[in-house]
Amino acid sequence: MQCRQCKNQFEHRPEDLLFYKKMDLPPATLCKYCRRQHLLCWRQQRYVYGRTCDVTGKQIVSTFPPKSDYKVVDRDYWWSDVWNPLDYGRDFDFSQPFFPQFDKLMHEVPMACIFNSKEVNSAYCTYGGEMKNCYLVHASWAVEDSMYGSMVISSKDCVDCLQVQKCEGCYECIGCSGCYNTHYSLYSERCIDSLFLASCYDCINCVGCVNLRKKNHCILNKQYTKEEYEKKVLALKLDTREGMEAFAKEFGILRLKEPHKFANLINCEDTTGDHVRDLKRCAFSFNGGDNAQDCAYVSNFLGPMTDVQNGYGVGDGFERGYMIYDTGVKGSDLYFCGTVWGCAYAYYCFNCHSSFELFGCSGVRNKKYCILNKEYPKEDYLELKKKIIAHMKETGEWGEYFPPSIAPFGYNTTLSYEYVPLTKEQALAQGFKWEDALPDTRGKENAQSAELGNTIQDVHDDITQKIFACADCGKNYKIIKQELAFYKKMNIPAPHKCPDCRYVIRLKKRNPHDLWHRQCMCVRPGHGHHVDGVQCRSEFETVYAPERKETIYCEECYRAEFV
Repeated sequence: MQCRQCKNQFEHRPEDLLFYKKMDLPPATLCKYCRRQHLLCWRQQRYVYGRTCDVTGKQIVSTFPPKSDYKVVDRDYWWSDVWNPLDYGRDFDFSQPFFPQFDKLMHEVPMACIFNSKEVNSAYCTYGGEMKNCYLVHASWAVEDSMYGSMVISSKDCVDCLQVQKCEGCYECIGCSGCYNTHYSLYSERCIDSLFLASCYDCINCVGCVNLRKKNHCILNKQYTKEEYEKKVLALKLDTREGMEAFAKEFGILRLKEPHKFANLINCEDTTGDHVRDLKRCAFSFNGGDNAQDCAYVSNFLGPMTDVQNGYGVGDGFERGYMIYDTGVKGSDLYFCGTVWGCAYAYYCFNCHSSFELFGCSGVRNKKYCILNKEYPKEDYLELKKKIIAHMKETGEWGEYFPPSIAPFGYNTTLSYEYVPLTKEQALAQGFKWEDALPDTRGKENAQSAELGNTIQDVHDDITQKIFACADCGKNYKIIKQELAFYKKMNIPAPHKCPDCRYVIRLKKRNPHDLWHRQCMCVRPGHGHHVDGVQCRSEFETVYAPERKETIYCEECYRAEFV
C-alpha cells in the first residue's frame, strides 16, 4: 500500500497484520519510517532552557522554551499534591474530532518542566532516572558522575558516550558494554585500559584494534610484549591532540580493511536489527534487549518486553503496546501514548503516571477510568470509551498517532530530526512545528581555542571561567569543572568542539537504525559453509548500506574468522 505521508509503497508483514488483529487496531497507513517520524517528533530530550515557572515564579530548567504556549511548572511542584489534574477535566464533545480537544486540554493542564525522576544534582538531564551528579545526560538510567551522554545505562564516570551499558571511566564510546577506562571505541565489550577499539571483546591494554578477542598489548592488531607496547604507545603521543587525531586516521583505515559482521545481534532468534541481545521474533529493532519477544520497530529498550510495535524508550517488564515512547517500567496495554509511566490500558495519553484505564488524558496520576481528565464510574467509562472510538473511526483519527501539528516541540529539537533532517520549510509543509529560538549563543567567546592546549596538562584551572567558540559551528560552549577534572584524570585533550557537534559526530559513527538486504562478501571457502563457487551465498538484513565501503560478513563467516 502507499504511505499517506511519503507516498512510498510499503507492505505489512504477516506478523504485523496478526498484531493489528490481536490488538483490535486498523493496519497502519504510514510506513515504518513515517510512523517513527510522527512518534518521535513528540520527544525532545537534548535541549534545555532557562525559564520561569508559570505558577511559582521560580527559575527552572526546562525542555520547553521560554515562549512556549504551554503552562510549564517546576518539576517538584508538578509532582506535588497542591494541584489536581482532574480539575481540568471536561466532557467529550462529539461534534468535534478528538485531536483538537486533546490539544486544548494539553495547553491548559500544567506541564512538568523536565521529564526525569530520582535525580540528585542532575537538573539538566532529561528522560532519565536514578541520576547522580550528571550533566546533560539524556535517555539514561542509573548513571553517576557523567556528562554529555545519551542512552547510558548503569554506568559511572563516562563522558561523551552513546549507547553504553555497565561502563566506567569511558570517553567517546559508542555501543560498548562492561568496559573500564576505554576511550574512542565502538561496539566492544569487557575491555580495559584501551583506546580506539572496534568490535573487540575481553581485551586489555590494546590500542587501535578491530575484531580481537581476549588479547593484551596489541596495537593496530599486532601483538607486542608489554615493554614494546608501552614504548610504542608512548611514542604515539595519544595524550596530545595531534597524536590522537593522527592515530584516529590510522584506526579508520584498519577498520575499513577488517571485515564487519552484518549486525550486532547477540543470542537472538529470528530477529533483525542491530545492537540487540536476547531477543526472539523481533524485527527492525535497535539498541536494546534482554528477553524481548514478538516485537517490531522498537528502539532504545531494556528488559523483558512482549507484543510491542513502534516503541522508543520502552521499559522493563512492559507488555502490549503500539506507537508509544517513554513507558517507564512494568506497564501494559498502552496505545498512542508518550511519557506514560507505570500505567495499564491507556489510550492517546501524554505524561500520565501509575494509572489504569485512561483515554485522552494529560498529567493524570494515580487515577482510574478517566477521559479528558474527567473521572467516571467504571461502567460509564467503558461505554463512553466505545462511543469515542466509534466517533474517531468516523473522523479517521482512530489508529493514527497524534498529528505532528499538536506536538509540544519544534521538529528540529526532537529525535525525529536526527532520523529525518528537514529544513524549516519542509517541516512546516508536512505539518510539523519548528523552533527558531534554540538555546545557544554565538559571539560571546572571551578565549581562543589555543588556550585549550595541546594536552590537558597545558590547561589551567581557570579555563572553566572562559567561553569558547566551537571549531565547527561557532556556537559558544564552556568546559565545566567536573568535565575538566575528568579530562585531567584520563589525560584527554580538552575538546575544540561544542557538545552538540560532538554528539552529531557520534551519531554519524553509530550504525544507522535502518536495514538493507545484502549478501555476504566473504570469498574464503575454508569457512566451511560455502556451497559452491567462491563467495558465500548467505543473505541477511544489515545496517550497512550497499554503497558503503566496508566488507560485510554473515554470522557464520565472521565467527569462523574471529570467534
